[in-house]
Amino acid sequence: MKKETKAPTLPGSGQEFSFRAIFFGILIGLLLMALMMYLDAVLGLDTDVAPIASMIGVILIPLFGGPTNRKEVNIMQTCATATTFAAYSLTGNVVPMLMMGEELRLLPTFVVLLLADAMGICFVSILRDQFVYDPNLPFPGAVMCTTAMDQIDTKDKSSTKILAGAVVVGLVVSFLQNMDYMPWMVSFTSLLPIEGMSLDILVMPLMLGMGYVLGARNALCMMAASLIVCLVEGPVGTGKGWFANPTEDYFAGIQDFNLPVAVGAALFAALVPIARQWRSIAAAFSFKKGTAEESDRDYSMRSVLILLLVLTAGLMGFCNLYYGISVVHLLICIVISLLFAMIAVRVSAESGLSAGLALNIFMIVIAYGLTKNPVFSMLIAFMNFNTFILAQDTMYDLKIGQMVKASPKKQIKAQLIGIFFGCIAGVFLFAGIIKAFGLDGELFTFPFGNMYYSIISGVSEGGAATLFNPMRFAMGAGLGTILSVVGLPAGGIALALYLAPKTIMGITLGGMVRFAIEKIKGEVLAEKLDNAATGLVIGDAIVCVIMVIMTMVM
Repeated sequence: MKKETKAPTLPGSGQEFSFRAIFFGILIGLLLMALMMYLDAVLGLDTDVAPIASMIGVILIPLFGGPTNRKEVNIMQTCATATTFAAYSLTGNVVPMLMMGEELRLLPTFVVLLLADAMGICFVSILRDQFVYDPNLPFPGAVMCTTAMDQIDTKDKSSTKILAGAVVVGLVVSFLQNMDYMPWMVSFTSLLPIEGMSLDILVMPLMLGMGYVLGARNALCMMAASLIVCLVEGPVGTGKGWFANPTEDYFAGIQDFNLPVAVGAALFAALVPIARQWRSIAAAFSFKKGTAEESDRDYSMRSVLILLLVLTAGLMGFCNLYYGISVVHLLICIVISLLFAMIAVRVSAESGLSAGLALNIFMIVIAYGLTKNPVFSMLIAFMNFNTFILAQDTMYDLKIGQMVKASPKKQIKAQLIGIFFGCIAGVFLFAGIIKAFGLDGELFTFPFGNMYYSIISGVSEGGAATLFNPMRFAMGAGLGTILSVVGLPAGGIALALYLAPKTIMGITLGGMVRFAIEKIKGEVLAEKLDNAATGLVIGDAIVCVIMVIMTMVM
């Protein structure tokens, strides 16, 4: 684990919770929120935004007000990630509700988001010491962020130029593609010899950048799975009548057919690290405090606990009065979500992996078992997903703060400010995406939203055996378990079985670019060009926001 080092001695290095830190935290967080929402709605993917936020802060903050220090950048990054994740589950858990005919109500959605996010922050703040001082938790992401912050006084200015230039390139290319002045897809399907075969490649900046960051190994694994789907399964299934020709309608045919395999693989791939870490997970239920010598907590545990109880009562009361959900059912699900938050934090801190998918699926099934109402089930899963995602993010940031000797109290303040602005912006951005692109567009396919909709439809309509064919689900479960055990990217492979091949091929292209650079120019340059890949993705995301705004105004 990364050793604690002294912060650089620079002019102005004494400031920590500053206006510019919060301002840039919110600004960067909103940009990364658009990026994350875009990735999830288009690809069903996400990325680790904390290191990106840290590097942007290291670059930007000194440009406005002079030199900075690790503590101030940490506050900025803390506020940025809270803003980013404040409305993260809208594209996954709210989309199924809209598919069921529910109307998107902005104010109630904002209230539920804000209360659920704040609960997650408060809950893990109570458990801070027992996590950040646990020697068995390496927090790999926190080490990455701290390493980025260590470059405050030695940063390579060429990286700034690369990042900025790539943002401009991504923005221009994506805008031209959205305006149909440049092609965004290359198709080889018409050249293939057998009916049911398909091979298309998206050449969007988003796909190239994501593939580059994922790397050749992950991209190749996803490509292999996708090629099996479009070159082997497609023609075989079409010939045997398992589904309609995927070249005519991929989403209503082979995608639904592969859903049990994809869910089984993703679910069991997430469960394997949990099973491996059962001792650490059990330890999460121990409320032993850190020793007085090692604890640097500067806030009142009692105050945070009272706030958590008030937030819980507020969320339960609002959902009972506005939606009519039973208080008993809400209480049971909230308790479960807090337990899930502990598991999510432990798994993330120990392995760098996320158990979010598995926990969310569990919550959907549990909520329906209690309420027997599909809309209530998705609403409960929505609020609880936000609780444990913000819990995971907050503990991540508190560990970074502990490593750079920041004030935990100031970090919590930055988190709460971030979620407030993030919830407002997230709800309006999501509403704009729905209005501009709908729920069944070619680009915004909402893969996880469709997956969750299929899950709740199967459970509520008694059609689980049809949607979740036992044999295909078992095959996926076995595949996910094996891939996770041997160390291959099981989650990415599961998505490659579900997403349209053209998406995966675009990602693969980016991974191949990285592979070529590593072999020809070396890994040092390849890592430096992560800035270029990030810039391409950010530029594409900016265009998404611009297109949404243009559609809303027009």
